[in-house]
Amino acid sequence: MNSVVKILAAVAWLGGSLGALQAADNSQGRKIDLPVPVGHEVKGLRVPVRNEQGNMEMQFDMETATRLDDQTVEMHTVTIQTYNQQTGKPDAKIDLLTSTMNLDTNVITTKEQVRITREDFELTADGGEFNSKTRQRRVIGNIHLVIYNRNEFQTKSGNEGQPH
Repeated sequence: MNSVVKILAAVAWLGGSLGALQAADNSQGRKIDLPVPVGHEVKGLRVPVRNEQGNMEMQFDMETATRLDDQTVEMHTVTIQTYNQQTGKPDAKIDLLTSTMNLDTNVITTKEQVRITREDFELTADGGEFNSKTRQRRVIGNIHLVIYNRNEFQTKSGNEGQPH
């Protein structure tokens, strides 16, 4: 059963990431600039991230952010809303309790529970990593996936492998 959940998680993850990876080709050089001075904490920070065409790619909402050094920011109670690059509509939402972001690589890591939601699934895990340049994600630990539109995940040949 765990292998089925992991396979479905990978399918859902890939489905949500493929379009984002294609759109991210133009933004490989983009760096996210968080307006937090080294050694200071900022409360209630909202950072929109737009692509070269001015379209919203994602938005960070942080309860607090502390710049630890030139390239590392510690963030608490963070919501990252990603946007579909074809439609411009909200896509996946990532909720993190405590995480760190490397500003050189734009990689966000957490060893605490992560929750990712989209209109067709909800995924929780014990930790994870999110590359905000490529929008690739990796979750670790106990993974729980709920798929809301299960019929779209059935094989083309019908209900093979589905419980009756």
